[in-house]
Amino acid sequence: MKAVNKLIAAALFSWLMLTGTARADVLLLVHGYQGNIFSWEQSGVVPVLQQFGWKRAGILLGAPAGLIPIPLPGYQEENKVINLQVNSEAPLIIQANVVTAAIRWIVDHYPSEKVIIAGHSLGGVVARMALVRNGCPPNVQALVTIASPHLGTALAYRGLDELDDPLPVRILKEMLGGETYDMLRRSQGLLNDIVPAIPGRLLHWLNTRQHPDIEYFSVVRSTVTGALGDPIVSGYSQDMGNVPAIGKKSTRLIQGFTHWLNVLDGYALVNILEQLDD
Repeated sequence: MKAVNKLIAAALFSWLMLTGTARADVLLLVHGYQGNIFSWEQSGVVPVLQQFGWKRAGILLGAPAGLIPIPLPGYQEENKVINLQVNSEAPLIIQANVVTAAIRWIVDHYPSEKVIIAGHSLGGVVARMALVRNGCPPNVQALVTIASPHLGTALAYRGLDELDDPLPVRILKEMLGGETYDMLRRSQGLLNDIVPAIPGRLLHWLNTRQHPDIEYFSVVRSTVTGALGDPIVSGYSQDMGNVPAIGKKSTRLIQGFTHWLNVLDGYALVNILEQLDD
């Protein structure tokens, strides 16, 4: 009888462990241009996620020598948030390689858990590039993008125009242009990557490649008048439903009046995560 009880107890313990693991997911956060790991914290997104059971599990720092993980104490059975730091001035492909390294790290450490990726602004395009160009592990369940320039942004042309000067003027700008001009110079390769998607440009290549069979959610901004988009990225560009390779696979949510992250994005993510858990 004792042996039977031990078998029942062992089976019950195994079932609890399996159901606990099944409920646990990992959310990877990818910030946008000129953002950092604090963007999600200071905007209130991560605190909202915390309120709904998504625990801070670690930070991943993209570095020239590779990925530097900074794990935080947490419980294996709980939903986890991992915040990724990338060099947001680097070209898209370089940033995408860092995202790929982060996904592989998560899959190695949490092999039985689903992975959801959320990217703000440029971070959403970088994450999509990583999944399309470098492969999508079966653990990845969904990509959520917030105000992301999937079809590019005309502001990239303005930045490139600032750098396209004859030699004497360029030298003067390098001497007197200040931090903003230096930032544009460091970002020149990236700006070329995110001009509006037309044949021959990187975004056109990305948008016409086969995409992973996962779920896609586009959080699209709107103005106070109801027009979609914001001053940085048009509403059309923010919607992955307009990406030829994705189309109707993307679900659109309209939320927020500014390009930047805000606390409402935390609630939008919670809503999406609950849909995925159904």
